Amino acid sequence: MKIFNIASSMDKRLWAILAIFGVLLLLLIMTSAPSSAQSLGVRVIDNLVPKHVPIKIKINEDKERALKDMNNDRWTSDLELEVTNTSEKPIYLLELWVEMPEIISENGHRVGFTLRYGRAAFVDFDARPVPDDKPIEPKETYVFKIEEKYQQSWAAYKAKEHKADPKRIEITFTQLSFGDGSGFNGSDAKPYPYVRENSY
Repeated sequence: MKIFNIASSMDKRLWAILAIFGVLLLLLIMTSAPSSAQSLGVRVIDNLVPKHVPIKIKINEDKERALKDMNNDRWTSDLELEVTNTSEKPIYLLELWVEMPEIISENGHRVGFTLRYGRAAFVDFDARPVPDDKPIEPKETYVFKIEEKYQQSWAAYKAKEHKADPKRIEITFTQLSFGDGSGFNGSDAKPYPYVRENSY
């Protein structure tokens, strides 16, 4: 009878140790899983510029890994877009947006950064080049970066509003001017000068 009690007691102890070990192992997996998933997380960059716009956009290969790393809270300094003019005319104004669709401001708008090349006056379709204007020539590539002041503004906004860095970034189109009264305008890149529809 005593032998049975000792064996039974030992079995209980063994099962108790195994149960504790199992609980500890489960806790270890649960606590390490989120950090592992986050470290493997990759930021998605979507190029939403309409295909008919005569530019080619490429992420700087040396910066791409850091840009897409979800653990990199300085990703704004690593965003470099190499934009090539694929048209046969010089580009005097090109404006793109880097939008963060997950980040919504208090007034209900998406938060993002403006990337602009050229004189702001070319927003007016009738604006023409002056000697100081230097366009992006055909086949030439210009590298867009987020300005330092915008990087600092985002860091301050993120801290104040307790926002996380975005998991997705969208590159959207605003305007392109060839400086001769023609170009593309709006998110759908409608060509201008606009053709007026016949009225009957």
